[in-house]
Amino acid sequence: MCLTREESAALRAVLQNLNRSRTWAQIAREIGVCTNTVRHAGTGRSPGSAGLAVRVARLAGLGLDRILNPGPVSSTVCPACGRGP
Repeated sequence: MCLTREESAALRAVLQNLNRSRTWAQIAREIGVCTNTVRHAGTGRSPGSAGLAVRVARLAGLGLDRILNPGPVSSTVCPACGRGP
């Protein structure tokens, strides 16, 4: 399944955030894909895929919907899991 432009941008943002503490190669190794797959999706060279988004969501500890449908989060809601107080 191809991602929309908005979904690709959201996936790219999560990958770039992960890349602050890990290299592209480390991210790729942790989710079981080729380094180029991660790097290309993370830099916008390719749109990524739904499968990649699922793997990245697991690694980031986020729900897939949080990655593919980003947006403002209430200050009373956990940004990682979406649970309220």
